[in-house]
Amino acid sequence: MWARKSWQALRALDSYALISTTEGFNGNFRAFCERQPSGALVISKHNVAMVESESVNNQWLDERLLPVPIEVDPAGKVVMEAHVKIDSKGSTSPRIYFYDDTAGVTGKVIVGLISRHPTNTQS
Repeated sequence: MWARKSWQALRALDSYALISTTEGFNGNFRAFCERQPSGALVISKHNVAMVESESVNNQWLDERLLPVPIEVDPAGKVVMEAHVKIDSKGSTSPRIYFYDDTAGVTGKVIVGLISRHPTNTQS
């Protein structure tokens, strides 16, 4: 089940990147999933979070500092708050963390982590 949901999410992120860079899309990935442009592959907007909670940002932001090409950031890392919730049951609750560089130098969505849920207030 997680593999299928992850694949669907990755395909939707790819669809977002393609439409954003070729046709232009005014909004982020969550808005893309909500508006469902014609011909786009999307997932439920309820499975997309564009930011983390204040408590996560105050305590565990370092776990969300993830690799990107140096063209995006000279340090080779950026904080990725945006994520797709693959599942929300149990302690694993897998996530896909990503950085939207569709308006940047790469024109891509960069996936930084596909893993169990990083530390938060419920871990």
